Amino acid sequence: MNYFHRTPISYRIILGSAVVLASLFLLQAYMHHYVYAELKDMGEFNWWREAPVPYLNFLFWALLVPLIYSALKRWPFSQRPRWRPVLLHLGLSLFLASLHEVATSTIYYAILYRIGDFLFEADYINWAVSALPPAVLSRFMEYWVLMGVLIALDNARMVREKQTQLMKLQNELQKSQLNALRKQLQPHFLFNTLNTVSALMDENIGAARTVLSRLGQLLRTSLDKEHRDRLPLHREIDHIGNYLGIEAVRFQDRLQVDYRIPDDCREAVVPSMVLQPLVENSIKHGPDSRSEQVQIVVSAQKKGDDLWIRVQDNGSGCGDTVQAMNGSGIGLRNVRERLRLLYGERGLMQVRSSNGKGFEVDLTFPFQLNTNGHETHPHHHR
Repeated sequence: MNYFHRTPISYRIILGSAVVLASLFLLQAYMHHYVYAELKDMGEFNWWREAPVPYLNFLFWALLVPLIYSALKRWPFSQRPRWRPVLLHLGLSLFLASLHEVATSTIYYAILYRIGDFLFEADYINWAVSALPPAVLSRFMEYWVLMGVLIALDNARMVREKQTQLMKLQNELQKSQLNALRKQLQPHFLFNTLNTVSALMDENIGAARTVLSRLGQLLRTSLDKEHRDRLPLHREIDHIGNYLGIEAVRFQDRLQVDYRIPDDCREAVVPSMVLQPLVENSIKHGPDSRSEQVQIVVSAQKKGDDLWIRVQDNGSGCGDTVQAMNGSGIGLRNVRERLRLLYGERGLMQVRSSNGKGFEVDLTFPFQLNTNGHETHPHHHR
């Protein structure tokens, strides 16, 4: 790994922060001189003497950040026994503080020598040597301040990584649950259709062949959508149209389906195979008499930021929808669970019915157009 990549945040941010801090310290020195220049007879502010100090200090620490962070990762303070990493960092801090001060002081005195403010004579050299220990102590304390900042940044980075990993795991779990629900739904539909074929074999072999042919088309469509959780509403309508075409053979002329899908909803994205269990329920709980018409109405409407879909029939209905939900097999419960997984609190399913007045199921979830549409709405997942 590149040396400058061994940091908890981008090295450019570290370098920029060092420049900003150095500029602030230089500005503070200038303002102090500006306020007290006349009072203390300080003379004119010397930029060559003052500016190198903060910039050399902060930029040198910026240069050492990858090394210090690497040492932190190699000898974390959580390591046992704890005295071992503490001693190692104490030794490293003394070494780097001394290295920092010697290197930056050498560069600084060279600059002063260049402008005539420092001479390589005994008095100047003795003064520089006597100033070294307190300066090293200052660098030592700066090391530990920097170490505290790096520990905080590293902890924040690990929290972000854990949150990202948790979100990935939640998404994988959600996909697994959705796949499990779809695998439940497809055999459920297949068994119902095969039962229809079985019932027709003794009554009308030609109709049974027609059902099997349409079943083949329906299964090909289902297999094509195996890895697609969502699709445009008009394709979902085509899908249930194939299914209802199979049921129409059994009901002959008694099955009537009315689609009320406005143009602005045709490209709306819906969960795949979300309507099939609803029309299956309408077929299952339709009129019992062989002479009565079976009427199913599929409606859709955009309501604000939501898509509203209703499937209603003229069946016998029921007095207790909760019991009907619990006793109607996996179909309706499957739809409700998929909406919850895909849309959280915004995925709603409402069931209404009363004896003799049919069954009515309303679905509501965020409106989102297909990528080929002209409008997009954010997907609200919780």
